[in-house]
Amino acid sequence: MPHALHEPEQINPHEADEALLLSAFRKVAAALAIPIPEQAAILGVSPSTLKSWKTIPGRDPDKLDRMALFIGSFDLAGQAFPGERGAEGWFRRPNREPIFDGKAPLDLLLQGRFEALLRTYDYLQACVRVW
Repeated sequence: MPHALHEPEQINPHEADEALLLSAFRKVAAALAIPIPEQAAILGVSPSTLKSWKTIPGRDPDKLDRMALFIGSFDLAGQAFPGERGAEGWFRRPNREPIFDGKAPLDLLLQGRFEALLRTYDYLQACVRVW
């Protein structure tokens, strides 16, 4: 299933329109069927805070970066693992790579640590470059 969000290298969260970035984040979360509380965990905010956002308040660099890494990871997963379940399946399947420790990549992201988003993005970027 092709993903028409953005090429990961084109997302500069500090120049992006907050409403568009938030919309793209929500589209990816919907594609992965991630409920609001888990979306909030990925962004490091409370569910009520996330629900209230129409844009990202104060252009918070941490939240912008988290969204861009999450969106970029989804795009990269779609490129690295095309097919029927592509990115959606990859995020939910247990992964034996050391950075995932036998857990599904989404489980790692739900811990809410920025490092998990960065490591997942870097891993997928390396996968795409190998191909």
